[in-house]
Amino acid sequence: MAARQSGIHYIRPGQWGRLWAIVAAMVLWAAPTQAQEPELMELHLVLAFDVSASVNDVEFDLQRRGTAMALRSPDVMAAINQAPGGVAIAIVQWSSVIRQALGLDWVILRTEADAVAYADRVETMPRRLPGGGTMIHAGLEYAARLLDAAPGYARRQVIDLSGNGRADDLGKMLEARARLASKGVVINALAVEELNNDLTSYFYRYLIAGPGAFVVTADEFEDFHTAMQIKLLREISGPSFSGGPVRQEIRRLAQE
Repeated sequence: MAARQSGIHYIRPGQWGRLWAIVAAMVLWAAPTQAQEPELMELHLVLAFDVSASVNDVEFDLQRRGTAMALRSPDVMAAINQAPGGVAIAIVQWSSVIRQALGLDWVILRTEADAVAYADRVETMPRRLPGGGTMIHAGLEYAARLLDAAPGYARRQVIDLSGNGRADDLGKMLEARARLASKGVVINALAVEELNNDLTSYFYRYLIAGPGAFVVTADEFEDFHTAMQIKLLREISGPSFSGGPVRQEIRRLAQE
């Protein structure tokens, strides 16, 4: 009669290594993976500089240096320092439909030192387009694509467009504004009134959009620094703008 085989199987000493490798792999496979939390900051901000044919190189330099000066102002640096998670900022240059360019790519500002370093970069940023029309809708759409590539997540997304003239195609600008507003993007504006064409009222009526959207006016490009400082302070401060200290500081700057 054949002997019955035992149901017990013994593991040879040389097999323990393979067994532990299999067990470890199963544990790793079954363990839930912890995805890295996306970075949450206060603001994604795109500054859109007008480089159309009506803006000469001196006026472009006033935009560039005025923005750098605004970033270095103690009030704006303090607002950046107090913004939860910081502020991500980028610059585009716009004119005609086919003439849009990235001025400076995204950078995250969290401290006063960050703001000063970025101001230095803004001050030396080259003009990347020689001129062209005033196709504001194309500038908005280019800025919107940049927002889609912004780092992390932000509580607010803002396009901050500067210009000294009315749109060459109002209908397309209104369409672009509606598309951005439907996505929750706020559009603010800085109107340079050197042509005396009531651009401020035009921007209020046809360009800005979203909760708390506003227009700041500079009578000439020489006033760009103060206007940009007011605008940055208001945009970075966000909901706290309604608080006393921020509003009082903006009123003081506007009276200077």
